[in-house]
Amino acid sequence: MRITIWHDVHRDHYDGYKDDHPMLRVFSYEVPDADPETELWQAVEMFNAPLEFLAPGNRATARAYRQRGLRSFSKGDGLSVLEENSTAERFWTSDGVQLLPRTAAFARLAIEGRSASEPLGEPVIYMIPALGDQIRQGLFEARGNVEAGLQKAIAVHHGVGPNEVVVIPAR
Repeated sequence: MRITIWHDVHRDHYDGYKDDHPMLRVFSYEVPDADPETELWQAVEMFNAPLEFLAPGNRATARAYRQRGLRSFSKGDGLSVLEENSTAERFWTSDGVQLLPRTAAFARLAIEGRSASEPLGEPVIYMIPALGDQIRQGLFEARGNVEAGLQKAIAVHHGVGPNEVVVIPAR
C-alpha cells in the first residue's frame, strides 16, 4: 500500500482544505496492506511527533520526511492511499481533529512548493477528455517506462483508465 502526503499550499490552508486550494504531493512511502485509516493516523503521528516518541519501525520514515525539509502535517493537508492491486487512490483531508474522507481526487494540484513544502514527482501537463476539455497539471511519480508510468499514475489519481489520459509533451 502506498501512502502519499499532500500539503495544502493555499495561503489560507490553516483554515482547512477547500476545493479551490492547490494540493502539493510532498512525500510517498510504502507499507504492507493493512487498514488504511489506521495507517493514516500513524502517518499523522509520524509527521508531527518527535522521533523519540515514535515506534522504532516508524522512525526511519519520519526521519526521511524531515530530511526533505517538510513542515509538520497540518490542518488542511491531505493523504491518499493506493492499496495493492487497486486502480484508484482514496483521499482524506485533515480538519485539525479528524481525517475526513473525500469522494474524489484533489481537483487542483500544485507543482511548486512554498516554504517547507517541497514538491515530489515529475511535473506533467495532461487532459482527461472524459472529465472535460480542461488542461491540467500536477506532479506524479512514474515507475518503469516514464510516459506509460506517468499516464498510469495520473489515471490512478483521477480514478480513470490509463487510456483515458492524454499526456501533453513539454515544449
